Amino acid sequence: MLALRSLSSLDGAAEIRVLDAGAGEGLLSLAIAERYPDWTVVAADLREDALERGRADADRNGLGNVRFEPIDITRPIPGLGYDVVLAMECLEEIPDDEAAMAAFADALRPDGLLLVHVPERDWRPVLSGSEAAWKDQVRHGYSREELVSLLERHGLSVARVTPTTRGMVKLAQEVRDRIKITSLAVRALAYPPLTAALWLERLGVTWGPARALYAEARKPS
Repeated sequence: MLALRSLSSLDGAAEIRVLDAGAGEGLLSLAIAERYPDWTVVAADLREDALERGRADADRNGLGNVRFEPIDITRPIPGLGYDVVLAMECLEEIPDDEAAMAAFADALRPDGLLLVHVPERDWRPVLSGSEAAWKDQVRHGYSREELVSLLERHGLSVARVTPTTRGMVKLAQEVRDRIKITSLAVRALAYPPLTAALWLERLGVTWGPARALYAEARKPS
């Protein structure tokens, strides 16, 4: 997972505070909390049903270092001074992305790390009949220039923007979405090849244009 690879640069650091903005059920928040038990993770979302599922998963797995909180991420975020803010696949769902980016920048401590993943503006599905729009999108995505400009307008220094989600991963995502309401046995059979698709793309075995952009940026000291 892209964010976990970026966070590996902080391996060994204690008392890191992470905000997962638009976390939903908090799958990424839970993974971070499990990998880094000395860190504090706040999973922020306004969907109480998703937060409740996340809390239940955290309790089930004995993860006491993650909290699921109803936070409007387009307004000033409580508990400033985060070392890391994650905005993974949420900006395209937020009408006022300028307000959200301002809140993220303000929430970061100096030299704090912001990780963003968004659809690429011109993305298209791989399979005929697959959804041609992001689930709750208010915009189809961002170009590289638009994303960099958004980050820089709020005083963030962009370290890199990486194109992601080419044909192999997008195909796996579309297959996953098509089988998610099938039987557990079918989903279990599909899991190994879908996981293999992620590894193949990481190794460069893929095709077609990128359908998403991953940005790493810092708040200047």
